[in-house]
Amino acid sequence: MDLLNRLLCGFVICLSLAACSNAPTFEVAVIVDTTTDPVSRAQAEAVLAISNEKLIELTGFGLKMVDFIEEDRGVSMEDLVTTYMGDRPLNDLPNGILIFSTGDEDRARINRAYAQQVPGPEGYRNPFVSPIPHLGDSHVYIAVVQFNHLFAACGYGGTDSIQSPVSIGDECRGEEGTACASWEGMQVCQVALPFLEGRTRVDMVAEPVVHEFLHPFGLLGGPDNHYGTEACNLAMGWPADHFDEEEAISNAMICPNVVENFANSYNP
Repeated sequence: MDLLNRLLCGFVICLSLAACSNAPTFEVAVIVDTTTDPVSRAQAEAVLAISNEKLIELTGFGLKMVDFIEEDRGVSMEDLVTTYMGDRPLNDLPNGILIFSTGDEDRARINRAYAQQVPGPEGYRNPFVSPIPHLGDSHVYIAVVQFNHLFAACGYGGTDSIQSPVSIGDECRGEEGTACASWEGMQVCQVALPFLEGRTRVDMVAEPVVHEFLHPFGLLGGPDNHYGTEACNLAMGWPADHFDEEEAISNAMICPNVVENFANSYNP
């Protein structure tokens, strides 16, 4: 059985586990911005298989894909979302939308992913209620993620295609001329290989999905919601320099109090 089939089987198993726990699922529509980041339905399902398992582990809630559409208009992320919501009945709208795209102003191309929130139409109520007052239960949560992100790019010179077998300019910590390595059909910096070992492109794309959907449940504000920040350590009662790599990864690189806020947010 190949990797994609194993992940899809895992997706079904995880959804069954969520159902057995009687916990509601966080329903997600997937929009693919084909103008910047083409992704197949099978790839999207494989990503959500891993993200679903992670969210169950962290909060008891699963992720369930309820729609998949492709968009080729080349518009802003908010335009994609508002058009999507306007075309569907109010009671069919999801809790969150995962957009595969490079994002507005290439934000996802630069950062891999980012979170955004868009007000739902009049009458919309999200049962996953953000503790942030201006969000509350009136917004749809958005995760913008680039599937075809060039991780630890080497030899691309700021483009989307290989230009050289060695690093160019600021690639690979600025060590220009360093020989590139191969990973998942891409050229990467050799220094990144220990981190990438055993991971696939799907794994790497799935990691930020849960992270971005958790962001709107943090009261620390923007980047301060991340694990390891001074604000997070203060909120958790930890020493200012506290950082545990295993703990950080297990919490999707988000402060544990944000995870707890999400786990307690469901109010149907």
